[in-house]
Amino acid sequence: MFKKILAVIGFLAFSFTASAGLITDTTNGSFIDETTGLEWMDFGINNKDTYEYVSSQLDSGDEYEGWRLATKDDVYSMMANAFLGLGARYENANNHLPGSVYVNDGEGIVGSVLYHLTDIMGYNRELNSGLNSEFQYSFGLFAGTHGLSRIEMHRMTGSYYDLAVNDDAFIMDYTNYDSKATSTSSSYSTLLIKNSSVTSVPEPSTLAIFALGIFGIASRKLLK
Repeated sequence: MFKKILAVIGFLAFSFTASAGLITDTTNGSFIDETTGLEWMDFGINNKDTYEYVSSQLDSGDEYEGWRLATKDDVYSMMANAFLGLGARYENANNHLPGSVYVNDGEGIVGSVLYHLTDIMGYNRELNSGLNSEFQYSFGLFAGTHGLSRIEMHRMTGSYYDLAVNDDAFIMDYTNYDSKATSTSSSYSTLLIKNSSVTSVPEPSTLAIFALGIFGIASRKLLK
């Protein structure tokens, strides 16, 4: 019986940390996709600049020196690693195109399995601040299948929206967004990456801590 308890605890702890640990935070205004080893610039940093400007500022001595534009393959991989397998209410790994991720979760409950990823990745804008309809969102531009494409992420933080509306994340790679290359809207970031050279900030695993507590109780009972 004790071995069965250990097996269940181990499985739960591993399942949680395996999914939560794929995308980790840094203190460098970025997050790391641990599967690929790529470091991604947080949302809310280069959204002050247009895609056209950011693309011109990647050489030595430029504002975004050391970074490079994320490719379509980079974006597809990061979105899959970040959002698939978290237990979202709905997930589709091939929404409009093969590899074009769409996930949503959270309607009818407080928070969602996607909620913590906004804390890690940042966001571009917050609307209706302080109201029960408050929410945060980000658009990220990249060179996709038909020209410029984008990813979208929304997190509902107001008390009403949190319960009534899903958090979601998805890739919009079936429409051309070339017109957004010169957009000055702070809704849009340019997706930038580099090979990771920083140490990620470990995330505490609530479930893992809970599992260790159960393990301790079970051990004490066994020894009595």
